[in-house]
Amino acid sequence: MYKYDLRKRLLYLGLGIVAFLIFFIIGTSVTLDESTSTLLKEQFQNKIKNIDSVGIFLNNFLISILMFLPGFGIVFGLFSGLSTGNIFMILTRDLPIQIPPILVFLTIFGIMELVSYGIAISRSYLLLIRILKRSNIKESLIHTGIEIGIVAIILLFSAIIEWDLIVQSGGLNFLE
Repeated sequence: MYKYDLRKRLLYLGLGIVAFLIFFIIGTSVTLDESTSTLLKEQFQNKIKNIDSVGIFLNNFLISILMFLPGFGIVFGLFSGLSTGNIFMILTRDLPIQIPPILVFLTIFGIMELVSYGIAISRSYLLLIRILKRSNIKESLIHTGIEIGIVAIILLFSAIIEWDLIVQSGGLNFLE
């Protein structure tokens, strides 16, 4: 019988969060040429042009779902951290005040998203281990389903808070 170890699970969650943050910070330090930066900025602006809280939720939830995939989810999660950091750098480099990149994760919605991605990345690892060991796969899938539900709830509330802050601060005009 498989015994769920909460302390061990929290350790893996912490490692998933740290890994995502490391790749986010690496992404903020990558310098792209002007044409690539302009292209990525335009693509991002087009993607979020008509976004609202539902769109934010769907975007973040779909990203997190891919992070749950055994093994691949780790790679996708780290790539997501890298590309998120890169886009953050591109969007903020021309602002009159330089914003420390890590500051985005000190917001309530940033913390919520970070925890969600940490849950997904770490579960990807745990699923991969269970599959390779061929043990407790069924129970791991049950835990995965529960964690997907938890991530969905966290990301839903995160999207509502993020959208509310965007609306209160005057909308997405700062990206133009």
